[in-house]
Amino acid sequence: MGKITAYLIKAFRGWERSTQLAFITDLTLLLISLLVIFISSGNLRQSALIGFVGLIFALQIIFMWGNRTMVTAYTQAQRRYLAEDFMGARDILEAFHNTGKPDVNSLTLLANTYRQLGNLDKSEEIVKKALALRPFDHFPLYSFGRTLLIRGLYAQAIDTLKQALQAGAPSIVEFDLGEALYRNAEFDASAEVFERIRSPQQEPFRLLMTDFLLYRMGRSEALNTVEVPEGIGYWRELANRFPATPYGQLLSDDVAFMQSLVEEK
Repeated sequence: MGKITAYLIKAFRGWERSTQLAFITDLTLLLISLLVIFISSGNLRQSALIGFVGLIFALQIIFMWGNRTMVTAYTQAQRRYLAEDFMGARDILEAFHNTGKPDVNSLTLLANTYRQLGNLDKSEEIVKKALALRPFDHFPLYSFGRTLLIRGLYAQAIDTLKQALQAGAPSIVEFDLGEALYRNAEFDASAEVFERIRSPQQEPFRLLMTDFLLYRMGRSEALNTVEVPEGIGYWRELANRFPATPYGQLLSDDVAFMQSLVEEK
């Protein structure tokens, strides 16, 4: 029930003003008609009952109308993004935003898409628009934290990722926090995070980096080199995407070191 309520609130916030007013008006009349049903009798009660059914039908129409563009544009772009068709996702979201109806979720996804395409300036510009609409939403906070991390602004990334977690971001964001702490030379704090979240069920690229950084911090005697071939591709691609940033350069060195460990075997 809580997830459904959260979804409804998010959807409502993304609607245009006229649709929001229509929804509120219909909901108010619905509650009034329900009250009349309970306190009246005879013809008045029957009329209120008929009106109640009609208002429910109207409420459904308003809800579908309010979501008509956000659902199609956002869902299509999300599918492209997950398929790593980042240019396709960008084109869909840019066309949607050109209608003048941006919402927090689609703005954040667009910011993520720009980041995946290597355009950090544009990613930061767009995610700040999302945060201006909803400053304490964990989705844009996490997006901004990732961009700051890749820029090499580690202290700012740490603060932003902590805010995202406080705002309800999923626990997986702790991995990014642990990496940001490591890059900022806060090794004890980083190790504490990684030791707490480490699990064999982690995605291969996260498990690899978790174990690699724990190894580099002296918290384990050796890296399990079996993990390297499964997870290194993600980090190599990320390093190649951002060769000019401090983070990308450090990551490139990490990838080379991981590869050397495998070759030594």
